[in-house]
Amino acid sequence: MKQAWRRISVREQRLLQVSGTFLLAVVAFSLIWQPTRQRLETAERQYQQQAGLAAQLQRALPRSDVPVDSEKPLSLRISESAAATGLEIRQMESDTDLLRVTLNGNAQPLMQWLDGMERNGVALQSLTLEKRDDALEARVVLR
Repeated sequence: MKQAWRRISVREQRLLQVSGTFLLAVVAFSLIWQPTRQRLETAERQYQQQAGLAAQLQRALPRSDVPVDSEKPLSLRISESAAATGLEIRQMESDTDLLRVTLNGNAQPLMQWLDGMERNGVALQSLTLEKRDDALEARVVLR
């Protein structure tokens, strides 16, 4: 191999060295730099999407302006919050640590009220929803 290299003129040796260096740079770019850059761009795009979704979710979450008073009995907290939301309590039964409530109201405020109850630490054991005329009736067992 060395003999073949020595037989080539100095000009051709330099040309081969420059060509080899160029070829090495192209291979390094194609196999290392470009895939790494593509993965980085994909990760940045996914991050931006996740940040956008998180911002949308944050805007969509209802804010609870009413402070939670956990010292009050659950039945009182339920009746006060339902009245503040504009829901009608049809029936409320207390059984040891469970509270069975039947509510009536518009769907959107009712769903927001249920979400607010869970956010405020009230455990929702069961839920039954039924459409009644223009309103929605919810039978809920809370803990």
